[in-house]
Amino acid sequence: MPAKSRFTREADFRRERDFGAKVGATFEFVVAQFKPLMKCLLYFVLPGALLAGIGMGLFMSKLLGMLPSGPTGRNRLGGPVQIAQQYDPTNPFANATAVLGIGLTALGFLAAFILLSSTVYGFVRVRMATPPEERVEPGRVWAVVWARLGRVIGAWLLISIIMVIGMGVIGGALSLIGPGFIVLMGPLLLWVGVCLSLYFPALWMEDGGVTAAFRRSFYLIKGKWWSTLGLYLIISFITGVINYLFIIPFYALMMSKVLLHWEFDMELLSVAAMSFYALGWVFTAVLPLVAMLFQYFNLVERREGVGLRQLISQLGQTTAPQVSSATYRPDEEGEY
Repeated sequence: MPAKSRFTREADFRRERDFGAKVGATFEFVVAQFKPLMKCLLYFVLPGALLAGIGMGLFMSKLLGMLPSGPTGRNRLGGPVQIAQQYDPTNPFANATAVLGIGLTALGFLAAFILLSSTVYGFVRVRMATPPEERVEPGRVWAVVWARLGRVIGAWLLISIIMVIGMGVIGGALSLIGPGFIVLMGPLLLWVGVCLSLYFPALWMEDGGVTAAFRRSFYLIKGKWWSTLGLYLIISFITGVINYLFIIPFYALMMSKVLLHWEFDMELLSVAAMSFYALGWVFTAVLPLVAMLFQYFNLVERREGVGLRQLISQLGQTTAPQVSSATYRPDEEGEY
């Protein structure tokens, strides 16, 4: 049985893999590089995730306040629950805490996701360029991330512009043909979204620009769209199941208020519960990113054989192993 890869060499990444091997490699990589990768994520991604968790906690505390504290639908003072006085969904500025929570959530998740993908792919790029016996340090990863952060933000802006313009133009054209044709926007967006799943791996693993990586993602996925979608769905399902465990404390908080009539500081405990969920999100969201990275390497290898050419070019460059025997030596007398 072959030994599992430690993912310390470039050749460990640049391989052709079938569907099951890509799923297995995703988890093997996370396990093999868990400590240095998680250290980088805690340094660079956790602040944004916690900011999002605080925002979600503030907002969800207001939603919890709308729930009745008992089966009779009355609050802790004995009077009926006045939902409109606590939060009016038609007037978002009626509650500053809820508005602040929504803003912090949006800002935190935007920063966290940009830094999450950048940290994961930057880590892999540094790992591939680092000698196998050395560990990847956060400082080296941040240097790579910082150098390419402008390119990553530009890629996000390009995707946003294309999606807005595309949805407006194509959606308008379909609606002019007939109202029923607007349903074609769903499959079209799905097709584009799957193609763009290779956008950021191409942007980080290659030295081209923003538009070059955009074209590259569509080129690589030709003929492999369905397998890419299947891989993403399987990994996303596994991620969702694991991520569900981190939302259980908030559900427990909700049920304790509705069924057990417990009274508590909703803002403080909601922030704590949602911050725990955000922490779990940082760990689980790594899996789809790594899976798409191995799909990228797989498709590059199938089309161009980059890893195979590197292995061939390295033949004969290493010193030949010295064969020796602990029992017989050339300078000793004995029976041979």
